[in-house]
Amino acid sequence: MNLKVPLVGLVAVMSLGLAPQVLAAEESPQEVTEATGGTGLVHTHQVPLEEFLFQSRADNRSVQQNFINQVAPSAQSLAGANDMYASVMIAQAIVESGWGKSTLSAAPNYNLFGIKGSYNGQSVTMPTQEYINGQWITVNAKFRKYPSYKESLQDNVNIIRNTSFSPGVYYYAGAWKSNTKSYRDATAYLTGRYATAPNYATALNNMIETYNLTQYDSGVQTVPMHRLYNKNTGEHFYTGSTAEKNGLINMGWTFEGTAWQAPTSSSTKVYRLYNPYTGDHHYTTSSKERNGLTSIGWKYESDCWYSGGNRVLYRLYNPNAKTAGAHHYTLSSSEKDSLVRAGWRYEGIGWNGY
Repeated sequence: MNLKVPLVGLVAVMSLGLAPQVLAAEESPQEVTEATGGTGLVHTHQVPLEEFLFQSRADNRSVQQNFINQVAPSAQSLAGANDMYASVMIAQAIVESGWGKSTLSAAPNYNLFGIKGSYNGQSVTMPTQEYINGQWITVNAKFRKYPSYKESLQDNVNIIRNTSFSPGVYYYAGAWKSNTKSYRDATAYLTGRYATAPNYATALNNMIETYNLTQYDSGVQTVPMHRLYNKNTGEHFYTGSTAEKNGLINMGWTFEGTAWQAPTSSSTKVYRLYNPYTGDHHYTTSSKERNGLTSIGWKYESDCWYSGGNRVLYRLYNPNAKTAGAHHYTLSSSEKDSLVRAGWRYEGIGWNGY
């Protein structure tokens, strides 16, 4: 039997061919172990699990939250359609790809789980170690190259839903939502099966609890809200439109990442207004404030998104702004506090998001 472990990528080898071959990365070959009594199902990780056991949210928080924001919408949609926990899917993506920093998981490959082969004819070749006849040798192997994280997440869903080593018995059924009481049951079931490391559930649970990933298990459909910055005016701009985001980038705006997730519907709308005299934009859930601004010359542009969720967007005002950039909105309490120290005024909660 050949065990395969990539130098760059992810990992889990299913040599029976009953599911896509998944691969591992940048981990000592000695850590690869055989599971399920000789069936050839093997799993290791791109980075040591220890890095995820006690990780604080303060560590590279903005980078980590940006990664979560990128994978969460697809994870929510796929989990809802496949009887799975979005929280567990996101935690696995974090742990397996090292926050999307591995070569295989980063753009333009987007392979979060190290699945081998090709996707719609697209692949990337990377060095891999294969354990053959009692020794490790290095060969080049093809890994699937996806157009986005969504397709990578879908492939992992296929593994969790369809892997079977005997007719009618699904290997990961114990991790499905209908067969568990909570995400902790699912992570416990995956330990020793999806990954042989005894602390796999601990790592996943820590990510779920540290980053409040259970919020994505609600089934609420969301859209990522893009945050852009105009260095010439100092204004931050927010939009759920990818086309509008790309248009602004082409005009010289800087894309700063996904600011939060907005529900696709709710009873509370967020209104967007534009000041033609200063070039500034303003956002509010208050129809009274909207009407007051339009009465003094602001232009009401649209109901741009919805408010909803258990995370608050702080609203701040810059009394020194001469033109655009008078208001700022953020999920980050540390960013809020930093702006207050710099002279901005905290005006309260603007709206809610995920």
